[in-house]
Amino acid sequence: MRKLNILKAALDVFWFFTLIAVIGLILFLPLYLFRSDMNYPIKIKDQEITNPTIFSKVFVFINVISSLLFLYSIYLLRKVVDLFQKREVFNNEVVRLFNLIGKLIVASSVISSFSIFTYKIIESHHLDYFSLDFGSYDSFLISVSLGLFFMVISEIFKIAKNMKEENELTI
Repeated sequence: MRKLNILKAALDVFWFFTLIAVIGLILFLPLYLFRSDMNYPIKIKDQEITNPTIFSKVFVFINVISSLLFLYSIYLLRKVVDLFQKREVFNNEVVRLFNLIGKLIVASSVISSFSIFTYKIIESHHLDYFSLDFGSYDSFLISVSLGLFFMVISEIFKIAKNMKEENELTI
């Protein structure tokens, strides 16, 4: 139970600071997207945007959406931890939330990686290199694997829930 409390505290701290960043993003994004005199450089996953064009603004917007999907998955993970603290482990809501968290993480990773790949091709008119970032926590493969792991955990919890229900019926 102590580890669960530490996890909850870590997620709450992350969530608090993320909300501050999201508020700043909500204020900054419309200015960046709709004003032509906003020439501040923006860096997204080692891709620096110094000259804002329509395409680069779309790229920024798509990556913001991708980030918000990931943040929503963190919010859902906080809900799962709350259910665990209430000792509601094997129910349909936990199974549904784990599956949704996995799908959101995979979608966020695919959207972000595809947009960066497309941006590199269109802006530089060729692909300098293709990187999978094997040793990084921000790796496409790690992110997709994490999402798939949450989907597998969802299936495991579904099986365990069904076994628990069958066990309760036999007694």
